[in-house]
Amino acid sequence: MEPARGEAVSDRDLMARLAAGDKDALSPLVQRHHLRLYRLALGYLRNPEDALDVVQEAFVKAFQNAGRWDGSVEAGPWLSRVAVNLSIDRWRRNKRRLATFSPLADDDHVAAIAQPGPGPDSAVVARERRERVDRMLAALPERQRAVVVLRHFQDMSLEEIAQTLGMRLGTVKSTLHRALGTMRSGRRRGGQ
Repeated sequence: MEPARGEAVSDRDLMARLAAGDKDALSPLVQRHHLRLYRLALGYLRNPEDALDVVQEAFVKAFQNAGRWDGSVEAGPWLSRVAVNLSIDRWRRNKRRLATFSPLADDDHVAAIAQPGPGPDSAVVARERRERVDRMLAALPERQRAVVVLRHFQDMSLEEIAQTLGMRLGTVKSTLHRALGTMRSGRRRGGQ
């Protein structure tokens, strides 16, 4: 059933069409959700290329598994959960790879120097803060990391996080509390 002219097709309808094998239903889902999923993956992985790969993989999985989608769940949180799970998997692979190889520093110092903007002191302080946050996030267990990223980088409500990760609200609250406590204690040990 096609919507009336000018009427938007719902995510549920698109997922149902996708489950029925309608490949054309994927494009509107991608258009609606790709930016949010990218931000989610980027917040978790802290690497733009990896985040793009995760988003692409999430939509491939959505296409392949549309038949398994539970129609009682909204498509947005379902896609977010797929992206979080893929981000966790990617994080694990990267972590194993880093344990095997000792990569060169990936900072592009020439580009950083060439960019106009705040003075070098503030750029150094900002970079050090970003690196400190990255280290603290990296030290968290996967689910704690996911909850922190969704709450503080994606500005999701606790209820949205619970729905996205398939957790109870109380579990989300305690997980977030533990994660922030761990990050605070790491900050004190790390010198700020």
